[in-house]
Amino acid sequence: MISIIIPVFNQLHLTRNCLASIKKHTELPYEIIIINNGSKDKTRGVLGKLPWIKLINNTKNMGFAYACNQGIKQASGKYVVLLNNDTIVSRNWLNNMISCLDSSPRIGIVGPLSNFVAGRQLVKGPDLKRYKFGDGVMNIMQPAKWFEVDFLSGFCMVIKREVIEKIGYLDERFNIGSFEDNDYCLRTLQGGYRLMVAGDTFIYHFGSQTFKGNRIDDRRVGERNRILFNQKWNLK
Repeated sequence: MISIIIPVFNQLHLTRNCLASIKKHTELPYEIIIINNGSKDKTRGVLGKLPWIKLINNTKNMGFAYACNQGIKQASGKYVVLLNNDTIVSRNWLNNMISCLDSSPRIGIVGPLSNFVAGRQLVKGPDLKRYKFGDGVMNIMQPAKWFEVDFLSGFCMVIKREVIEKIGYLDERFNIGSFEDNDYCLRTLQGGYRLMVAGDTFIYHFGSQTFKGNRIDDRRVGERNRILFNQKWNLK
C-alpha cells in the first residue's frame, strides 16, 4: 500500500485535476489522504462526497509541514508520497519512483523531474496539452537515468516508512511552506539514507499556486523560513 498525502488550501480546480490524473495513471495499490487547510471555496463539500479519499478538515491554514504530518499519522502505507495539488501525474509515475526507491536499502527518498522545480530536477518538459494527451511518453522506465542528489523538492517526494520512523516528521516551525523540504532532506542524509531523482519520471507542476491563488507573499514566507533554516543548521 502507498499513501498519497495532498495538502490543499482552496484551488479546488487544481485538486480535481490532480486527483483525476492519479486515478487514471496509478496502477499500484494506494490510498489518498487530503488535508484541507481551512479552504473557503467548495473544497470541503466536494471532496467530502468522494468515498475513495480520506479527508481531514482543518479550520484554518496550518501550513504545509503541519498538514503533511497530519496525513502521515493517518497513513497506512509502506511508502508515503507527499504531493502538491498543483501537479498532474501520468503513466508509470509511481511505478518508476517506487522501483528507484526499492533498488537499494540505502535510498530513503525519491523525487521526479519537472518543469517547475528547483535544482537538478528541473527539465524542459512538454506543454500541458501534450503531456496530458500524450499519456506521459517520457515515463518509460530507464534505471540508467536515476541519479543521486543532496536535495529533493517537496512538491513530490516518495518516502520509505522506515525513514519517517527513524528521523521523525517534518519540522512544523517552517509554517505555510518553504524550506521544510530542505530540512527534511538534510535530516534524511544524516540518518544514513540517500536521495535520488528518478530521471525517467516527469510530473507536470504548475508551481506556487497556493501562494499565488491565495495572495500569500511567498517572498516574505521564504525569507522568514530561510533565516530559520540557517539558524537551525548553523549556516551563515
